Amino acid sequence: MTQRRRLAYVGAGLVAVGLLVAGLLVPLATAPAESAGAYRVTATRTALDADGTSTTLDQRTISMDVSQTKNLRGRQQLTVSWSGAHPTGGTVADVNSAAGAGEEYPFVILQCRGTASGQNAVRPETCWTQTWAERFQRSSSAWPVWRADAAADADARGPAVNAPDPRPAPCFGAARSERWLPFDAADGTTYVGGSAGCAGMAPESSNVDGSGLPSNTTYGITGTDGKGSEQFTVFSADENASLGCSSEVPCSLVAVPIMGISCDGFGTKLPEEARPSASAGARADTLCRAPDVYQPGQIATTGTDANLAVSGALWWAASNWQNRITVPLSFAVSSSVCSVLNPTAPLTAFGSVLFSDISAQWTPRFCTDDRLEPFVHVQAADTAARTLITAGTASMVLSSRAPDAGFGRPVVQAPVALTGFAVAYNVDDSSGRPARTLNLNARLLAKLLTESYPANSLVGDNYPALAKNPMNITKDPEFIALNPDLPEYDTVEAAATIMTLSTETDMTTALTSYIDADPEARKWLDGVPDPWGMRVNPNYMQIDLPVASWPQLDDFQLPQSIIDAKINPCYSYSPSPYLGLIANPTGFVQTIVQNVQYSLSNVNIACPNGDFSDVTTLRLRTQGRQQPGHRFVLGIVPLTSAYRYSLRTASLQTTSDVAASDKITDAAGRTFVAADSAGLKAAGKLLKPDEDAGVWELDYAQLHEDAGESAYPGTLPVYADVPTSGIDKGTARRAAQFLEYAATTGQQPGTGNGQLPPGALPLTEANGLSALSAYTHRAAAAVLAQKGDVPKLVADDPDPTESPSTDPTGAPTVSPPTGTGAGPGALPSASVSPSADTPGKGAGPKPADTEVIRTVGAESAFGGVGLPVVLLAGLVVGLAGLSLRFAGRAVALGRSAPALLGRARGGRRRAKP
Repeated sequence: MTQRRRLAYVGAGLVAVGLLVAGLLVPLATAPAESAGAYRVTATRTALDADGTSTTLDQRTISMDVSQTKNLRGRQQLTVSWSGAHPTGGTVADVNSAAGAGEEYPFVILQCRGTASGQNAVRPETCWTQTWAERFQRSSSAWPVWRADAAADADARGPAVNAPDPRPAPCFGAARSERWLPFDAADGTTYVGGSAGCAGMAPESSNVDGSGLPSNTTYGITGTDGKGSEQFTVFSADENASLGCSSEVPCSLVAVPIMGISCDGFGTKLPEEARPSASAGARADTLCRAPDVYQPGQIATTGTDANLAVSGALWWAASNWQNRITVPLSFAVSSSVCSVLNPTAPLTAFGSVLFSDISAQWTPRFCTDDRLEPFVHVQAADTAARTLITAGTASMVLSSRAPDAGFGRPVVQAPVALTGFAVAYNVDDSSGRPARTLNLNARLLAKLLTESYPANSLVGDNYPALAKNPMNITKDPEFIALNPDLPEYDTVEAAATIMTLSTETDMTTALTSYIDADPEARKWLDGVPDPWGMRVNPNYMQIDLPVASWPQLDDFQLPQSIIDAKINPCYSYSPSPYLGLIANPTGFVQTIVQNVQYSLSNVNIACPNGDFSDVTTLRLRTQGRQQPGHRFVLGIVPLTSAYRYSLRTASLQTTSDVAASDKITDAAGRTFVAADSAGLKAAGKLLKPDEDAGVWELDYAQLHEDAGESAYPGTLPVYADVPTSGIDKGTARRAAQFLEYAATTGQQPGTGNGQLPPGALPLTEANGLSALSAYTHRAAAAVLAQKGDVPKLVADDPDPTESPSTDPTGAPTVSPPTGTGAGPGALPSASVSPSADTPGKGAGPKPADTEVIRTVGAESAFGGVGLPVVLLAGLVVGLAGLSLRFAGRAVALGRSAPALLGRARGGRRRAKP
């Protein structure tokens, strides 16, 4: 870097300092440490003899770590690891199913409303489970094992604990012994539960019409070494209102290491009149001390019941509950906080799905800080969103590339983040556990996208063009060579496709640019078979790439003989292109994220209850959740979403020194780059400014050269596209403030409000990206001026003696903006303090600096409609945005405005006519 260039960046830094004092910028806040630390408990199991003598049956010191306890948002996955626990026997494949309760000595992990101690301490009644069987026990015996619990109070050892009175009719007759565990909801409702939920279950329960998400109750498996680790999903009130966890309702992660019931079969701790007879007590004692049915690590077998005394079914029993480890969880402020605090209408930014997780962390900072004016991100198809700028119906758009034909008006495309897409996967290895790595190259991605795998025998036996191709990717010799430890499947249709968006997105453009630039993939798409003879689906032969939305070109339908045979009644009722049902693209990125997270197959050929006598049953459905141990789903998602939800991501190939005709047997000679900060940083070095386009471009051909060997192919910048003429002063001021924030404070990495989330690389000098943030500073000046100037991407070296003239002690006041557009009406004056810790007025208690929320962005299927409809939709959404109530006070640029405008002298590029 030249001395003059260094001085230029110093000058930009001085400008930022001046703006900070003036109130346009907010200083960086230091993010607190987020490590949860270790938690420990000494768990003991005892037994009492008939004379009251106590014997210790087992004692263990158990330690536990939780990957994150703060800055939590709904459906976020935490890693819970432990050591020192009793090894688990009778293991099941799905540790989140009710069947897991039958394991012996599981490490039970629950989410409970409440704190570790005090008046609001967690109770079994405030812990979430999704099925009735996890909260109800019945027995024909007078003294089942739970009545022998030495740690339980006398009232909890009765024959019918918590049974409803009167008994609801659906619950039928009472058993000799019953134990009911009601669930106390956040709104005060008590759901009594019972057999099959006969006395009522919370609406999110799996046995009623609820959310359909798998339970987060986890029956973790401890290995023979006493160690274990599981992914645990937390629910906010948005996913589970009955549990009700939020920034205002405290909740905890509660781990119950099952040691077994501490035995008091003889009832020595009960009142004399409540004790069993001597013979009944002896039987109860024997039952409680019964030997384990399964050996540690042994898999459960159908028809063999576990030893109830040491099973997860009794997690709530006092003997187990007393050994619990309670870890407080800190949830983020919900997005709803922004809708009630202030009448100020937000600046609406349409576009990029890549920005959704960033906006999730920036939005609450903007709506709870006096010095920032609120904005809202409305997810929309990138191409259509840019069209809204051209038409003048939007003031700011978020996207990742320049429009092919330009905007037709002066617009800056200011970098606000460097992130990208990821190929997320939920795949099990040969041992039935989640695969930790996955390697993919461009040709394999092309095979998945082009519907070139038959998927099942209905296609393979009747579609000659695909008959010789592997059934799915797990049978493909190329995939097997790159991923040798994965099982092969004959009938997993989801392994024949990859989930993508149906709308036009820059994410898809980047993906197909990567494929198009790869020599092996391009030759294969042009009709050259791979070394094993697999050919492209002829409908995609010589497809022109890149594309913003992947087309569904195959029109193959199953033969009429199969349709007439009604093998699949739903398909026979309404035949359609079959491979299109396998691919089944979706309009919403959150659908793909959720499907990968929960291993939900999006293949749309299921017909669970098809009956031709009832046409209402003849609707095709997606296949849904796959069996743990046999999972295989792939999807294209934003990289920040992969980090947020702890999705595993594939490493993508860059360079290869292997001949294209070689039948490879391993990954030797090929470079695969992970979707991490190192890969983003290396890709950032390949970004080159294109002054004509007005953006930084990634040359995908360089990915296959030495210069791009370490670069992650999914890397994408996100730009804020803002006109530099034609928008009112109030909106221009808001947009300029957003850009200034994005270039400075917003680049602080972390999971706190206002910070840049994992999966995005800060635009800093340390990352080689300071030129991008410097341009965003200059773009903010041009937006504020509204004179139609578009700064050059690479500025002419400015005079280093020029610096903004600001009064460090000045506190500018807000001037009412004029004009209409998306800006607010007249706003009250407000002083601006340089402190980063001032909470927003009307916001109640100051939000913690580390709070995070879910994205407030709505999703839109703009890409599927024509231009007139797009423009109308954009206008409707823009008007709707004016009616939203968001917090935050307007901050005028005040005396800092001349200094900001001065930065535009760094070079200008007039808009092309």
